[in-house]
Amino acid sequence: MKKFFTVLSFVSFTAAFQAQQTVVLSENFSTFTAGGNTSNSGVGAPDVTDIYTTGASITPTANFPQGTKVYSAGGMAKLGTGSVIGSMTSKTLDLSSNGGNVTITFDVKGWSNAGTILVKVTGKADQTVSYSAVMAGMPETKTVTFTGGTAGSTVTFETPASSLRAFIDNIEIKTGNAVLAVNDAQKTKSIFVKNTLVKNGEILFGQTADKVKIFNMNGQIVKTFSVKENQNINVSDLPKGNYIVNATVNNTLVSQKIMKD
Repeated sequence: MKKFFTVLSFVSFTAAFQAQQTVVLSENFSTFTAGGNTSNSGVGAPDVTDIYTTGASITPTANFPQGTKVYSAGGMAKLGTGSVIGSMTSKTLDLSSNGGNVTITFDVKGWSNAGTILVKVTGKADQTVSYSAVMAGMPETKTVTFTGGTAGSTVTFETPASSLRAFIDNIEIKTGNAVLAVNDAQKTKSIFVKNTLVKNGEILFGQTADKVKIFNMNGQIVKTFSVKENQNINVSDLPKGNYIVNATVNNTLVSQKIMKD
């Protein structure tokens, strides 16, 4: 009976979170199978054909039908070349629902240096997003928000002249307000979980947190503990897969999804 209550509570919690936001676009570039995203040459290098070129073997996704200088890169999209900016524009979206509050999350990494990427929404001021991840490493997850979203809008990702090349992935565009405070934590550069892809058997926490609970995807609590800022927690005993980490940070409930590899 206790186990059932735990699962039910987890499902209710997840539903409450999702009810506050509507996903209007989700793209993981799974069809971009050609090329790689870890090197500038050899098997790890991006494909050399612009997907927006007529006759290209890898074609644009339905979510991003317009663009230029975009290349398949092993499950990511590489924007730009060494001399020309790259951009990709979404299909028409209704960003007016849920009060017109728009949240855009995506993964990004650069070529050989840290850089920036532009996120543009119809009728709104462009936002410049900085990143430090580079081609040889893992991408960073970034979040930007816009207010006053309207119907008939598009979202564009574009490399600026100062950072001509970048890789992007896992784009999600939502309308509405999140119940959880993960985005606020990111804005203050104090990330709840620093390594959402867990490869070495340890989770690195960026904030002091009480009542930390790790749930598996069945809603079962598999670990509970408290952590200090920049403390590692060993999770090597957990099977590979996706988990949800919940905690109380500064008297606020936060949550973050992780994947143990």
